[in-house]
Amino acid sequence: MDIFLQACVNGLLMGGFYSLMGMGQNVIFGVMKIVNFCHGEMLMVGMYLTYMLNQVFGMDPYLCVPFVAIIMFGLGALIQHTLITPSLGTKSFTNLLFLTVGLGLLLSNGALVIFGSAYRTIPTSYARTNISLGMVNIPLPRLISFLVLIVISIALFIFLKKSTTGKQIRAVSQNPVGAEVVGINTKKIYVLTYGIGTALAGIAGSLLTGFYTIYPTAGASFGFRALIVVVVGGLGSIPGAFFAGIFLGLLETMVALFVSPSYSDLIVFVTFIVILVVRQLIILRRK
Repeated sequence: MDIFLQACVNGLLMGGFYSLMGMGQNVIFGVMKIVNFCHGEMLMVGMYLTYMLNQVFGMDPYLCVPFVAIIMFGLGALIQHTLITPSLGTKSFTNLLFLTVGLGLLLSNGALVIFGSAYRTIPTSYARTNISLGMVNIPLPRLISFLVLIVISIALFIFLKKSTTGKQIRAVSQNPVGAEVVGINTKKIYVLTYGIGTALAGIAGSLLTGFYTIYPTAGASFGFRALIVVVVGGLGSIPGAFFAGIFLGLLETMVALFVSPSYSDLIVFVTFIVILVVRQLIILRRK
């Protein structure tokens, strides 16, 4: 029982990162209807930014989070304004697909050239600190990261539901032409949305550095899992992405516990395919 409870806690803590990645992907897709295939590489950039801030200024990884969020928001806004927006005018999904895939390859290979292929970590005084709750031990870095993720998720939900800018983002996601008719600057909303999605990925990467190794391809698996979260949780649904991420984290740990860690990815991908097929059958039956 204690092993089972520990696996549940580990899955819950890791699922929080999948949730944050999925929410960032969902914000972008919900507004612009594009799949951002370089989302995982944005997480990797956030990890290296945190590493650089730690090495240059000696900052704690968690104190780096606000600075990484601001830098990543600016990077995302710049990419959207200079690359994504012109491609949106072509109305071609293929152009956007190759653009985001190319951006991902550029970022990962750029990190490889600059930092090399060596695995890096950020040592902290509390890295090996555990909090005991009965039969369960919770690593302090993972707990802090998860709590920060919860706060960010709630703040994002409130921002989209209550703020004027959040309502404009939801209006553009529902009907871009109608939003322009009532005076909403859709291009500005696109830039803001892509910046927010990129910032969320950067925050996830920054929070991971407390207990995860840093290397150029670190974001690949997280990027693919973000796509799974988006599909499972519902396209454009922030609460759906949150709970889908938690479900994915729990699924991975349960497979590792009851089957084998080497089959975790296989089971996750098979589950993803089954959900896609079932959802398509439901849509066809409704039609």
